[in-house]
Amino acid sequence: MEWKLTREPLASVATDGIIVFHSKERESTQGMAREIDEALGFRISSLIAAGEITGELGEVTQLHNWGKIPSGRVIVVGLGEETSIDLHQFKHAIAEASRAAKQKGLKSVGIGCPSFIIERYNSVDVVQAIVEGVELGTYQHQTYQTVEKKKELESVLIISPQLKDSAAQAGIERGQIFARATNYARFLSHEPANLLTPQQFVDYAKQIAEKRGLEIEVLEEARLEELGMRALLSVARGSETGARMIVMSYQGAPESREVLGLVGKGVTFDSGGIQVKPWQGMNEMKEDMAGAAAVLAAMDAIGELRPHSNVLAVMPVCENMISGQSYRPGDVIHSFSGKTIEVVHTDAEGRIILADAISYAKRKGATRLVDVATLTGAVIVALGHEATGVMSNDEEWVSEVKTAARIAGERMWELPMYKEFETYVKSEIADVKNEGGSPAGCIQGGLFLREFAEETPWVHLDIAGTATVPRESGIFVKGATGVAVRTLIQLAVRFG
Repeated sequence: MEWKLTREPLASVATDGIIVFHSKERESTQGMAREIDEALGFRISSLIAAGEITGELGEVTQLHNWGKIPSGRVIVVGLGEETSIDLHQFKHAIAEASRAAKQKGLKSVGIGCPSFIIERYNSVDVVQAIVEGVELGTYQHQTYQTVEKKKELESVLIISPQLKDSAAQAGIERGQIFARATNYARFLSHEPANLLTPQQFVDYAKQIAEKRGLEIEVLEEARLEELGMRALLSVARGSETGARMIVMSYQGAPESREVLGLVGKGVTFDSGGIQVKPWQGMNEMKEDMAGAAAVLAAMDAIGELRPHSNVLAVMPVCENMISGQSYRPGDVIHSFSGKTIEVVHTDAEGRIILADAISYAKRKGATRLVDVATLTGAVIVALGHEATGVMSNDEEWVSEVKTAARIAGERMWELPMYKEFETYVKSEIADVKNEGGSPAGCIQGGLFLREFAEETPWVHLDIAGTATVPRESGIFVKGATGVAVRTLIQLAVRFG
C-alpha cells in the first residue's frame, strides 16, 4: 500500500474517497469535516440534525460527492466522545472507515486527520495509528478459491497542514512494520494444517532469518532426543511429522547480558490426542500455533527495526495427533529441565511442549521471559475474546509487559496465582501434573509453566480467546488476529 502526506485543502484532494470524522457530542461538523460539509452544501450537517449521523465510535456513513468536490465519495466515521477518544479508538474508527472504502471497491482514499488528535498526541504516534488502522482493518485472509474476487485499497493520502514530513515518514514506516508483522502472524495462523506442517513452519522461520540477518538453529528429532526434550517429543509422538524446536536470536546490544526470551506455542494441529476433542470446532485447531506465529512475526519486525536490545525466540512446533505411538493419560514424562510431568489429559499438550521450550530459552541465556500460547479454553470463559490472560512470577516484569501492551493497544488482564491454587497441579507421582480439573483452568496452565520458569522473571500470555475473533470489528477481521505481535515488538524496543 502506498502512503503519502499532503497539506493541500481536503476539498481539493482528488481520490476515490475521503474520510472525515465526527464526534458524538458535537451538534455540527468541525475542522476538515466542516470544510467538506460546506462544499457539499451542508448535507453532512443535515444528516447530523436528523440523527442519522450520531458520532458513535465506528459508525460509518457514506455520501456521494454530487459533483461538488474532486473526490468521488465521502466517508464520515464516528469517533465517540471527543474528550475520551484515545489513539486506539482512533485506530479502530479508521479501520472501520477504510474497510468500508475497500468493500465499495475504492482504490485510493484521503484521510483528513483531526487537528485535536495531533495536538493531543505525539505526531509520529498519530500517523502510526492511522497506518495500522488502515492496514489491519483492510487485511483479507488468504483463500484457496479458484476464482477469487479480491478488492484492494492501493493508496492512502494523509491530509494535514500540521504534520511535519519527518514525523509523518517515521509514523508511516513504524505503522507499516507493526501492521505487516501482525498481518503475517494472521496469515500463518489462518493457514490450513496440511499447508503449514511443523517442517513448513521451519521453512518460514528460515526465510525470516535470512531476510533479517538473524541467527537460527533448528533442533530436529535426533537432537531433541539427545538433549532430553522428551516433553516435546512425547506430544509429537502420535504424528508422522515429528517435532522441531526453532531457536532464533537477534543481538542489538552486544555489550549487555540482558536477553529478552520470547517463547511461542507451535502446535500446528491439535486433535486433543487420545482424549480427542469434540468434532465441533476442531477445524479451528489449525490455529493452535498462533503463539509461535506471534513470536516469529515479532522477530521479523525486530529484525527490521533493529532496536538496542538482545532477543531470543524459541518456538517448539509439532502436531498433537492420535496413533498407536501417542502419549497417554497416566504417563510420566521426563522433561529437559529434569522435572517430571504426570499426564492427566492429552489435550493439555501446549504447556508440556512449552516446559521444554522455556527451560531451553533459559539455557540459551534468556534473562527475562514471555511465553505466548493458545493454552486454555478456560481463558475464553473468563475473558471472552476481548482480553488476553496474563500470569507472572515477577511484579516488575509483568508491569513492563502490560505497559508494552497498553502502548500497542492490546488488552491484557492479569490473573492471580495464589499459593492455594498450587494444589491443582500437584502430582502424587511426579513433580507436576498437566491438568487438575475444571476450577481455575486458565490459572492452572500458568502455574504449570511457572514450575519451569522458576526464578527467571517470566510472563505467560494465554491468547486462546484473543488469537481469533468471531466477527470483524475495528482493526480485527473475522478469524486470526495476530494478537501479541505488537506487544512483543514494543517490549523489544523498550527492553533496550
